[in-house]
Amino acid sequence: MVAAANGDGNGERHSLSIGSTKGMVVLQVGAYAVIAVLLIAACFVEGRTEVAIFTAVAGALAIFVEVSWPLHTSVFDAIVGAFGGFGMIYATETSLAEALPKTAGMTGPRRLRRHVSARFDAMSGDELLHWCTLWAGALLIVLAAFVILGFLHQMLRRERMNMVLSLSHGLMFDVAMAGASGWVFAPVLLRYFGVGTLGARKPYVVAIIAVIAVALLAALSWASTRWAKDYRAVGSPLPRFKLEAGNSDDLRNFRSYALYSLGLVPVMYGGFVVYLALVALLVFVG
Repeated sequence: MVAAANGDGNGERHSLSIGSTKGMVVLQVGAYAVIAVLLIAACFVEGRTEVAIFTAVAGALAIFVEVSWPLHTSVFDAIVGAFGGFGMIYATETSLAEALPKTAGMTGPRRLRRHVSARFDAMSGDELLHWCTLWAGALLIVLAAFVILGFLHQMLRRERMNMVLSLSHGLMFDVAMAGASGWVFAPVLLRYFGVGTLGARKPYVVAIIAVIAVALLAALSWASTRWAKDYRAVGSPLPRFKLEAGNSDDLRNFRSYALYSLGLVPVMYGGFVVYLALVALLVFVG
């Protein structure tokens, strides 16, 4: 991303560049590695716990980027993004958890019998596709609200400087917040990679969709390195961070904020990839 330019008393401009793009990629790989480990762990727990794990993943991504987002956004943009993003995460978690059928199980240190949530392979493909359709409808409403509210906010500003820049940065943030909710669907994918009946159906189709999904995640990571280079080249005013030209601590803090936030944005967009992969599997495998 770039760097902010601040003028000193003599009118000189100082530019600041983000950290290395290699560091961004390492951060993204680390995030995906943690998600992969959590997917493996989800194989050994009940359905509701699976959903809770990836709700926590989506929430952690959203909270971190909400706090450390360094681009040209206002408090209004942050509030709108938080309402839309966390609302989508909560609604997705609640819907999937309530949709899971209950089954009798023996749990606890004394092996007490109680009703537990079944896993997603106990649900029909049509039922899951129904919930995916509802999620897509909710997402369209949220994205439309982001665009309308963002545009109105820009038009009502007294000083309409950098309107396009501010709107685009705000929407980039808002869409990332909504995209994080797609990761709540991640445990549903396990029904296609297990050892049961569903895991054995159309393995070549499952493999092709998995390869395409990984390729899309890699493309998002590559795109984020281009975003960093573009922002570094053109510069950008950053009102959320008041940097003193000669304060090396402020400059160093900004590098960290920009690196970590920009590095996690494609991971949050990866929630859309998870959702699309699930829909493709539901349509072509069932």
